[in-house]
Amino acid sequence: MDKSYFRHLSYLINIKNNVAQESWPDFGNKDFYQPVVYGTKENTFVLNPNDHIRKITDHEEIPAFDKVSVIKLSEEFTDTTNFSFSVSFSSDSTALHYNSNVLYCQSFELTKKFLQNDLVDLEDWSIMVMHELFHGYQRSFPEAHEYRKTFDIPGGPDQFLGSYHNDLEWYSESVRKENDLLKAIWIDGADLTQNLTAYDSLRNLRIDKIKKEYGVDIRDAEDFEITIEGNARYFESLVKRYLAKNEPNGEALHKSDQALITNMFDEYEVSKDKALFNIYNNRYWYPIGYNISMILEKYEVDYKDSLYREEHNIHSFLEELKSSKP
Repeated sequence: MDKSYFRHLSYLINIKNNVAQESWPDFGNKDFYQPVVYGTKENTFVLNPNDHIRKITDHEEIPAFDKVSVIKLSEEFTDTTNFSFSVSFSSDSTALHYNSNVLYCQSFELTKKFLQNDLVDLEDWSIMVMHELFHGYQRSFPEAHEYRKTFDIPGGPDQFLGSYHNDLEWYSESVRKENDLLKAIWIDGADLTQNLTAYDSLRNLRIDKIKKEYGVDIRDAEDFEITIEGNARYFESLVKRYLAKNEPNGEALHKSDQALITNMFDEYEVSKDKALFNIYNNRYWYPIGYNISMILEKYEVDYKDSLYREEHNIHSFLEELKSSKP
């Protein structure tokens, strides 16, 4: 196996670790925090495979990727018809992700097949992969894994939370106002205490109304998704800001790969990235969590060493911040 086959992965891992070193050091301690099922147009590989994956698959051992073991799965695992970017966990012993978080992602070429013009270049793809790598990091903590077992999200967040946003106009309007209050704090310099108090009030009314009218308490699930997805999106923001100021090490790339880098973040301004801080679909917890992360950054709140260990709800750091202000 030509080592350059994984050159795009080498490129993004180098970026990931440089950004982590500057802004989230713990995330840079390992290249991968879980097995990674990496699909290409020709083959499917598993980087950092665990014993279960080795046991249930026909595979071939190939040379390591930056000291990380790699296996090539048999042809039955190669899928070029379905888009696959996620971190999955299952109690099904026949699944690759049985009793273990496994990251599924696809090569730049295969991703481009599905996303076409929605995927700009190699840097754009790298950020997609890093979002999922950050999820693997989040779920690598035993404390976080045990916490997730304490509540249910029937059908997943899109069904459990997203359906309310899709079906109830008052719900989506409240969420929009809540998000506007948060983003105004770090973008426009709005009053922290006043906006956080208004945010808490609106959010509590919305959650209480769902509980009263539908008999469902969504708070824990929403807190979880806001924390997990918001922080993963926040790392995307850190990467974009890094790429705006730095030229990543591209020595692993081929000359032909240079055409895949458009320097799309050269004039990037985080305060103008509406795709990160605005709500544009039913997954409202992404921008809300992101805006909370940006508030914590603005006020230099030290939370990264305790999150996913002692604390699992990013709102708790907002409460500490609010209470510390006169």
